[in-house]
Amino acid sequence: MNYVSLIGIGLFIWGLVTLDWFKAGVGVVIFLIAFAVHWFKIRDAAKDDKVFNSYKILHDLIGIISNSLKDSDSDMDSSKAKLATALFYFGMVDAASQTSRMNDKQFLNLVKIVFADLDYLFEKSYIDKILLFHQTINTEHAAFQAIMKGGDMLTKFLNGNTMIPITAMMTIEELIEDPKFPASAEAL
Repeated sequence: MNYVSLIGIGLFIWGLVTLDWFKAGVGVVIFLIAFAVHWFKIRDAAKDDKVFNSYKILHDLIGIISNSLKDSDSDMDSSKAKLATALFYFGMVDAASQTSRMNDKQFLNLVKIVFADLDYLFEKSYIDKILLFHQTINTEHAAFQAIMKGGDMLTKFLNGNTMIPITAMMTIEELIEDPKFPASAEAL
């Protein structure tokens, strides 16, 4: 749930408690607009059960990992950190699509909606570069290791290891510290 939705809910509750119907009404409107924007982003996924089920799992899991990254002491604003995080998340999306046996169109829809949730972190051109890099299947490249580690983490999570998201932060930090890892998406 994003912050705008929470603000709407909070304003609605505050309006109810103080019996200020204007505040309560504004809270409802804010919540409904936030819900409509979110629904607009994921409307393609809602049409396909495979994509939507994978999206729900990834949305929750990426939320947990993103919160732990925000709370970490690491500098996650550098371009190298953003690239490592994006590739790690991309690996999770790739693993989810393979686990669900998605076709290419479903995979691209899943990438689109997962990274639409993360649009505050990554621009569309950034994700396009990662998609092109993924197509090279250059498994020896240090950046491709991030994709494989993200996929491995999701696979372990789906197989019952619910504590594995805790290690995601350490894995991303290891990627950032790797001197072979590219400094930016342009270096892919």
